[in-house]
Amino acid sequence: MPTIPVKIRPMNKNHIAACDDIVRTSEPWKTLRERVDFSAAIRSKQVYVALIEGAVAGFVIFTAGPVFARGGYLRALGVAPAIRGLGIGRQLMKFAEKTAVKQSQNFFLCVSSFNKPGQLFYKSLGYAKAGKLDNLIKQGVSELIYWKRLK
Repeated sequence: MPTIPVKIRPMNKNHIAACDDIVRTSEPWKTLRERVDFSAAIRSKQVYVALIEGAVAGFVIFTAGPVFARGGYLRALGVAPAIRGLGIGRQLMKFAEKTAVKQSQNFFLCVSSFNKPGQLFYKSLGYAKAGKLDNLIKQGVSELIYWKRLK
């Protein structure tokens, strides 16, 4: 798979519109009818963008410090649909894990049961299914808990 190098930087208000576009056109948010509050994520300093020549290619929102079972938590990951499969999501995940490992032994995330590409992606990064939360966000949909030991 080809990899396009990106610059990962803290998100600022100028990036919000591009990130909103990613969310509006991507799963799981379309099916779940969910949005992401990027302004709150910026205030909490937990959101980063991947930039290619200054343009937003993707974003990652995570908590590095332990929030559950000695682990950090991935809240959201998105890559612009037109440039998926070029390693941008992997670079964002590597950045999140590298940041989290300084504070946490483990890293957790949830992926929707209907999001098969997401499940395969996380498994390819070494994550294992650790549990399931039925009807957490939407009736009839489970959120699958995935886990990876960082240390």
